[in-house]
Amino acid sequence: MAAIEVRLYDPERRPANWTEIIRPGQFVAFAKQVAGGGPCDADGQPFVPSADGTCVIFDGLNEARQFCEAKAQRAPGVRFEIFDAQGRTNPPLLIVVNPAHAATLDCNPHAMRRRKLLGIALAVGAVPLVWYDWRFGGFMILPTVVGINMLLASARLFQLNLSVKTAERQRQERLARHTE
Repeated sequence: MAAIEVRLYDPERRPANWTEIIRPGQFVAFAKQVAGGGPCDADGQPFVPSADGTCVIFDGLNEARQFCEAKAQRAPGVRFEIFDAQGRTNPPLLIVVNPAHAATLDCNPHAMRRRKLLGIALAVGAVPLVWYDWRFGGFMILPTVVGINMLLASARLFQLNLSVKTAERQRQERLARHTE
């Protein structure tokens, strides 16, 4: 069976929902626009109305990857998320974008490095603010409030990087199970 594009929900089809069509061992790709994340078809055209949404079902992971890579080359504004037969119960096995948009992915090494450096800068910048307020008796509460917020933002950035690393590791493990 080649790739087939099906509507996510078609009341005239039996079964009506795409999740009841896909079989174990198959893969599904959803397309969304890189800018904004709105759902679209494989060519990048948004669904109007959104109830007309579709997905593409494949028999193999390599077939899904090749299809999505080819479509991403022709329509650079499209992002594809490839899932196994369980659908969106887990994060996508693969995310395919045009190389020009690779920097938009959360797991991009450059984005992770930027978040790490920004987190360090915020933590280092918070120290003099809190010290300044402490040094002058705590009368100017604003530097301490700003410093604490900078520390919280820094911690959030470090937590985000840790979450992305964990999710990426789990995705790689799931992907390895499907490619064995």
